[in-house]
Amino acid sequence: MVKLGNWWKEGVIYQIYPRSFQDSNGDGVGDLQGIIGRMDYLAWLGISGLWISPIYASPMYDFGYDISDYRMIDPIFGSEEDVCALLECAHGRNIKVMFDMVLNHTSSEHAWFKESSSSLQNTKRDFYIWRDGRGRRCPNNWYAAFGGRAWSFDRVTGQYYLHSFLKQQPDLNWRNDEMVTALFGEMAYWLDKGVDGFRLDVINLIVKDKDYRNNPYGWGGRPRPYDMQHHVYDRNQIESHEKLRKFRKWIDSYPERMLVGEIMVEKPGEPELAASYLGNGDDELHLAFDFSFTWLPWNAQVWKAAAIRWYSSIPDGGWPSWVFSNHDVKRAISRWKNSPGRARIAAFFMFTQRGTPFMYYGEELGMQDIPVSKRELQDPVGKKYWPFHKGRDGSRRPMKWDDSDNNGFSDEHTWLPTDASLVSAVAKQKEARDSLLYLYHDLIQMRNHDLALRLGTIRWVELDDAADVLAYIREEGTSRRLVLANFSGKTRTFEALPLQKAMGSESIRVIFSTVAGDFSADDSPQILSLQPYQGLVCRGE
Repeated sequence: MVKLGNWWKEGVIYQIYPRSFQDSNGDGVGDLQGIIGRMDYLAWLGISGLWISPIYASPMYDFGYDISDYRMIDPIFGSEEDVCALLECAHGRNIKVMFDMVLNHTSSEHAWFKESSSSLQNTKRDFYIWRDGRGRRCPNNWYAAFGGRAWSFDRVTGQYYLHSFLKQQPDLNWRNDEMVTALFGEMAYWLDKGVDGFRLDVINLIVKDKDYRNNPYGWGGRPRPYDMQHHVYDRNQIESHEKLRKFRKWIDSYPERMLVGEIMVEKPGEPELAASYLGNGDDELHLAFDFSFTWLPWNAQVWKAAAIRWYSSIPDGGWPSWVFSNHDVKRAISRWKNSPGRARIAAFFMFTQRGTPFMYYGEELGMQDIPVSKRELQDPVGKKYWPFHKGRDGSRRPMKWDDSDNNGFSDEHTWLPTDASLVSAVAKQKEARDSLLYLYHDLIQMRNHDLALRLGTIRWVELDDAADVLAYIREEGTSRRLVLANFSGKTRTFEALPLQKAMGSESIRVIFSTVAGDFSADDSPQILSLQPYQGLVCRGE
């Protein structure tokens, strides 16, 4: 495994949804020992970091995103000893470990909320957001993302508490400095044990409008009341940036740690908003997710325009990140009509961009997004909005390790049905040099060993009469790479000379192809021919 100069900037991050990665004890739910047992596979891929979705103690109303104790590992995943073993196992392979941290809200079963809701005078009352109602009505018109009003009435104290998601997920009050200090203490607990960073859940929601003004109404993209409002006052408050600057200063006291933030936005994405949470480039988040690519249609020029917009939004000194799939959105390949060719060139595009790629477990196999039946549904969003929204369970099915029962994920039943599609499992794809899995492996290995692809600038090259082919140059010092990506299902051919001129080179030599074994008959061709969905990396001579 290559040791990179800056793991979160130069490397590839792999997201694990722990319930679905590997079950080690036969209860049908993935766990920490399961991840440890698959660490050699992750090292073989070449990733530099793991992002593990929440594993803390939780009543699991939202499958871990409702934390009842930040310092306790939920028994369904293992123990604190298992965390220590996982950190040792990963670090021994030069793989860093990021925990998912939910800081906008806790579980209603958290000790803080139990105290807060016990009386108006409790010392932790202001750890959460409490308001008087307007007569018999809620304090304002805000809706919760998972359905219903964002306020629930507490009969004991006679006030409403705010919950941006489920009523079992009360929002924390980030205007209370004592609460913020306590949160930092919870994170310090894991940093001191060797955790390398945090993915921060919906971090742009942490501060609300101090006057709790009504959100204006507007037409949304989905049939739920939450999407019928413009979220002016329940997220993206200017004070959020002040909080993050203090957060960054604090975590920078821990060497080589990092923060990446989920910035909750509306379709079709707001890269400028996501980039704003990077601050001046080194005083807020290290990385922020732009979700534009989780909604884009399949069109090379649209992707190019989105990439340019994202790059243009990044502040000087800031760094982009790239994400196509995660546990909250439809798996990318299914958005691309389950096309193997599209999956291959999309991976090629991601790993040759400037920035940090985030990949989601099973993405390297081409695992599809297959909604579960209503009877088998687990996701609270799907249960609330079926059939208009069939939930997120389709993107969370167990990992496909082999062709045995339950795909090698578990010896017994599984918490969600396994993927019954024809997509090959890890064992079979590792035997096929032209598989999607091997392409991911090869792309990551190439990136790990190529300075221009890891850190270089990017410059786009216009191609005449080839709108469905993207061309760009990555450059770092004297190292230059020409990248060509064919987004179409047709062969595309063009002269090499204009590309040589763009590179400032006398000739170009193909050094990588997404088509296994194809480095062209002439390593320094005059005519470049790209097969359907083929990508090439060339160097200048």
